[in-house]
Amino acid sequence: MDNGESSQTSTHASDSFAGGNVSAVIRRVLLFPRDGEGARSATVHAARALAGWGIDVSVPEQWPGAGKTPGCRAIDVSREAGDIDLAIALGGDGTLLRVAHYVGDAGVPVMGINLGNLGFLTAFPAKDLDMALEKVRDGGLVWEPRLRMRVDVVRDEGAWSETGCNDAYIKHGTQPRMLQLATSVGGVPMANYRADGLIVCTPMGSTAYNLAPGGPIVDHGTDTFTITPICPHSLTHRPVVTGAARGIRIIYKGPGDAGPATLSVDGVWNRELKLGDEISIRRADAPLKLVPAPATVFDVLAHKMGWTLG
Repeated sequence: MDNGESSQTSTHASDSFAGGNVSAVIRRVLLFPRDGEGARSATVHAARALAGWGIDVSVPEQWPGAGKTPGCRAIDVSREAGDIDLAIALGGDGTLLRVAHYVGDAGVPVMGINLGNLGFLTAFPAKDLDMALEKVRDGGLVWEPRLRMRVDVVRDEGAWSETGCNDAYIKHGTQPRMLQLATSVGGVPMANYRADGLIVCTPMGSTAYNLAPGGPIVDHGTDTFTITPICPHSLTHRPVVTGAARGIRIIYKGPGDAGPATLSVDGVWNRELKLGDEISIRRADAPLKLVPAPATVFDVLAHKMGWTLG
């Protein structure tokens, strides 16, 4: 088993983590909307504009509006991701994380239009939809790399794997019991946590669930994972930031009468854990190519969180 604990030599730091330009001529665009009438209206508007400029437009076949949106064809995104030049998420951060799950491995740049409330990850607010579409038409969009994590669960009868952009966290299941989570970093034992749960997040995910239990905000340009306990039994347990190349292993050790715990990746993909399950978290082979907001991460934090500047 590759438990992600060896001291790996980074092969990512040159090209794949350097950022770059989205194709100057975009011919194929995936619109990935969330559910709801507002997203449907925005999707119809975007599809009409893009198709009018000669761009091939598609939507995921599982979206309720698929087949009812003029100028769009419905596709199986997991099978056709490699044929897409740009994916546009129409919703909030959760919508962007979902489309990233489908197209991240194919190296497709992702751009977000925020139809929700917070929108840390989305590049444009809803009111700037037309401006964003014009940028797609005219070229010149750039993407920045965002660290992703590969999460593997191994037990005697099989394994399960998922790739996340934000975080992986372990919490109790239906019975609210304190969990025992033996955690090591780079093959070295770090802590045997007794806590309500444990969050491991990327820098991009540091402004998500990680904030609630007091985890740090980490700049997107850093190649790190943060380990944040949720309500630890020991007050000396504090969040830890570690290099992503080192890898993290967590063993679910109890209690034996608490029933299964839950592992969640990006708050969307969930797995029940049994006693003795090993969770390995390491840097994914390729980053997410994210079209960033024009503002810096600190501008976004100041606006979203009410910080004052100057």
